[in-house]
Amino acid sequence: MRSTTLFGVYAGILIALVGGLAGLMLYSLDKTRWWDERIMLAQESYGLHLRLEADLYRLFKQHGDALLIGDRDRGERERALREAIEQNLLNIRDVIDREVAMVGAEEIEEFELLDAIEQDIRAVNDAIATLSASGDPIDTFIQIERLAALLDGDIDDKLDRKIAAALAGELEEVEEVVSAAAAFRDWNERLVYIILVITVVTLIIGLLSFNAQIRNPIIRLKRGIDQLRQAQYTEPVYLGGSREFRDLGGILNQMADGLAAREASRAEQRKQLEETVATRTAELQQLIRKLENGEENRKQLMADISHELRTPLAIILGEADVTLRTSTTLSNEVSDSMARIRESAKHTNQIVDDMLTVARVEAGQLRLDRKETDLRKVIHDANAMFPREVHIDTPDIPVPAHVDEVRLRQSVLALLQNARRYGGPTISVTLRDTAHAQIIAVEDDGPGLSAAEKAQAFDRFFRGSNTSGQGSEGSGLGLPVVKSIVEAHNGAVDLHDRDAGGLGVVITLPKAPPPAADGAR
Repeated sequence: MRSTTLFGVYAGILIALVGGLAGLMLYSLDKTRWWDERIMLAQESYGLHLRLEADLYRLFKQHGDALLIGDRDRGERERALREAIEQNLLNIRDVIDREVAMVGAEEIEEFELLDAIEQDIRAVNDAIATLSASGDPIDTFIQIERLAALLDGDIDDKLDRKIAAALAGELEEVEEVVSAAAAFRDWNERLVYIILVITVVTLIIGLLSFNAQIRNPIIRLKRGIDQLRQAQYTEPVYLGGSREFRDLGGILNQMADGLAAREASRAEQRKQLEETVATRTAELQQLIRKLENGEENRKQLMADISHELRTPLAIILGEADVTLRTSTTLSNEVSDSMARIRESAKHTNQIVDDMLTVARVEAGQLRLDRKETDLRKVIHDANAMFPREVHIDTPDIPVPAHVDEVRLRQSVLALLQNARRYGGPTISVTLRDTAHAQIIAVEDDGPGLSAAEKAQAFDRFFRGSNTSGQGSEGSGLGLPVVKSIVEAHNGAVDLHDRDAGGLGVVITLPKAPPPAADGAR
């Protein structure tokens, strides 16, 4: 059964029970009002009969007094009592009419009894009137005797018994109504208890059904979802409960089967991928080792070639210098050739020195002769070796640093030569001493470099697009050499564009931390 149908049935039962209880209450109220009204009518009829009886005795007493002591008010009291009796009879008849309207034909007997009472009352009144008609005093004792006989006979035997029967009937009617009301209350109470018991049982069954059809399946659903979340697909999910949950359990089991198949396929693919990756990784590691060995061999080869070239180049340069200084018989053509040989050898020797410096840094063989040096001296010495005027801005006090003076001067001179080859006519060198580093900046007002060119500026043999101008003799090793020397000092080299145009090369040398005080931990 679907949960909606089940709870619809329970809702219908509860609504019916509540509606039945409400209808029972309304019916009880209406029935109570009916009984109250009937009791009131019976009590009213009982009171009217008592008054009728009292008025009759007063009337008979008044007649007796009139016979004994004379009629002093000429029958006024008798007429008033007779009118009261007539009105009382009308009131009793009206009450009986209302009882007939409420109960039905079973109250017709009261009409018959009332008619008999009225006939007796008229007969007694007629007899009394006959007695009172004779005005002779001699007959007074005879009339009194007749009146006494009338009271003992017609009134005591007949009229009293009928009035007493009417009163007893009203009392009996009240007792019947009270008894019926008590029985109805008992029945009503039992019915209320039955409805309450049915309601409680329905609620208990509803709660048990909710627990079995909704709550427990929801708990099992949560447990099943946790299993799926933890990738536990082997145990099937059983929800039970209503049809909706059973359908949902089937869907979850189908999903679990699909996920299990997909997980198995994924595990197989992962295994294959891991095997492939392991194979490729081994191949890559072999290639990396080959590349590393090749790179080490290349670096060593560059260092060896650079070192081996220095000797013949030095010989060529020395022989050219000796020939030009000592020979006076050379022709102009030979002298020019020897001069070109010397310059070419000198230029080639500089390239070889730069290549050897870079190769030694890459091979980890560059040795620095560090000592305490004033960086202002390094800049001024490099400027003295530079053939052009340079604007220098340094502090007024020494700027000491633990560096290789020769190598650092080589770097500054290389930046000056690079600025002369590729920059504008104005070259400046700035030295700044900060709390954590010393900064050397070499700037020019030339065309500068593009972003792509700055990214390749420190690559070996790279020459910017402005080499077609005034600096065509460059080798493309200046900035790589500077970078190698500065990084050997644990520093850094950066390029930036000047706001006014041109290129700036900034060398940053970190300061060594101060020595620890004695006893420091």
